[in-house]
Amino acid sequence: MSQKNVIAVTGATGRVGHLVAERLLSAGHAVRVVARNAEKLKPLGTRGAEVRPGSLADRTFLTSVFRGAEAALVLTPADYSAPDVNAEQRKNVESTAAAIRDSGVNNVVLLSSWGAELTERSGGIIGCHLFEELLDDIPGLNVVHLRPVWFMENFLWNIPLIKMAGINGLAIKPDIPFPTVATCDIAPVAADYLANLQFKGRNVHYLNGPRDYTMIEVTRILAASIDKPDLRYVEFPKAIMRKGLVESGGLSPNAADLAIEINQGINSGRIKPEPRSRSNTTPTTLEEFAKTTFAPAFKATPEASFSDRFGGLFLRSFLFMTGHRAA
Repeated sequence: MSQKNVIAVTGATGRVGHLVAERLLSAGHAVRVVARNAEKLKPLGTRGAEVRPGSLADRTFLTSVFRGAEAALVLTPADYSAPDVNAEQRKNVESTAAAIRDSGVNNVVLLSSWGAELTERSGGIIGCHLFEELLDDIPGLNVVHLRPVWFMENFLWNIPLIKMAGINGLAIKPDIPFPTVATCDIAPVAADYLANLQFKGRNVHYLNGPRDYTMIEVTRILAASIDKPDLRYVEFPKAIMRKGLVESGGLSPNAADLAIEINQGINSGRIKPEPRSRSNTTPTTLEEFAKTTFAPAFKATPEASFSDRFGGLFLRSFLFMTGHRAA
């Protein structure tokens, strides 16, 4: 594609969007970057990107962003502090889809999610389902629905729990294998589609990570990277998981419930990837992620206060007494 053709990248301050923009800029493409926070977009601006701060809920703004672009990366943002996350997603998704239609941009890569084929609510994934449907309804649009599985970066949310209580925990069963992918492996795929435009019509591309892991394996790998060989995994009951996400994770009660729905969808097998193949298997292992990303983040996180550690002791005792033993 000619360097004069513009590629619009929404969510350009996020983990995937930022890496996509950087890769496209390094390859000499004209890139128009979009996010709410103008200050966070400045580093991309200094590299030559056209900076367009604004809201994904603003259809008029987005239409101006997409107009004249050869291709666009779009995504379903999730505001975890919102009282109704799915309603917030719907507002942004409908605005973005309408702007794509209004602007006439012909080539779109959507950062969707595994489970986006499900019609019933499964946490925030239902927003991706809606987005895929809206894009599929736009006449003549060439679109790739990227469906990455569970992000390895999600395990970073567990660092405060490990520091506070000395355990690792989610609402996922300890022995259920599931796939997980590093976001650094998503960006090259998205950037390649946007740069080369070798796709027509509707396409779905899963990104399944290197292999499946159980939470027992995940905990062992993370523990080895931070020199805590005694770290164990506990499957949290729904109420405890919800309380922790709201009080320590900063999520709204609704967002916490949606996060738990995804955990339960993994347990039931309802949220699952397509069968593994060469095209959907990505290279970064959890061992590598633990060494290069998790361990530095763990080291940079302040130690838990005395009161937090006391709360962690109480949590471990409660889980033990209620039969939720470490695995």
